[in-house]
Amino acid sequence: MHATAPPTRRTWPWIVGAAILVGALIIAGAVYYGSQAGTATPTAEPTIPVTSSTPSPSTPPVEAEPTGCLGGEARDAAMVLAAQKAAPQTTNGAVDFAASFVRWIQRFPYPSADDAAAVGGSAMARDSVMSDLPGYLSGQPDLSGGVVGPGVAYYMSTIPGVWNVESAAGDRVEVSIGTAFVIDGALSPTLNSAITVVTVWEDGNWKIFDADGNRSPESLYSVGQPFTEGC
Repeated sequence: MHATAPPTRRTWPWIVGAAILVGALIIAGAVYYGSQAGTATPTAEPTIPVTSSTPSPSTPPVEAEPTGCLGGEARDAAMVLAAQKAAPQTTNGAVDFAASFVRWIQRFPYPSADDAAAVGGSAMARDSVMSDLPGYLSGQPDLSGGVVGPGVAYYMSTIPGVWNVESAAGDRVEVSIGTAFVIDGALSPTLNSAITVVTVWEDGNWKIFDADGNRSPESLYSVGQPFTEGC
């Protein structure tokens, strides 16, 4: 009796079925991940800081205090004109210029006629009551107010000097200048002078309009502020 071989199983339908199943899974996975990618939360863009175009408020510059030595230590026309050129259009600029003029004019021997002409031509206001400086000094006025005897050499120092603004309005500043006498080269510890100077801003510079001695040294030194340097 011959044994009959069992019929061969056909496996290809399973292979085909498995291939179809795997393909379906791959497609389903692709669809899932694609949908997840489409709904993913977008990455936040980096924030760019916004700078305001409005400038921050700035502190106004502090005005320099009067030195009492503007223009240098010399007592000649060049010093007065240098001080005039350097003095800013501020109240303190007028104070420093006035102090330089006082140092120049209040002394003996008097300024030379050439110096007086140079200062008169540049540093005096057009309507100044002191426009003729050479003529004024030629009259030999007593600029010490009787403190120094005739013919005695002296000049004024702002080292122990003070200043006080009497009034300031627009381009006109009235300031009192207090100085100490230097007699025969010696600085007096007790003798002081007070001159009130009216300055006006004219032609781009401070100029002298008037000067008088109406305020006493005692009253001025009681309220005046000291110069930061002095000459």
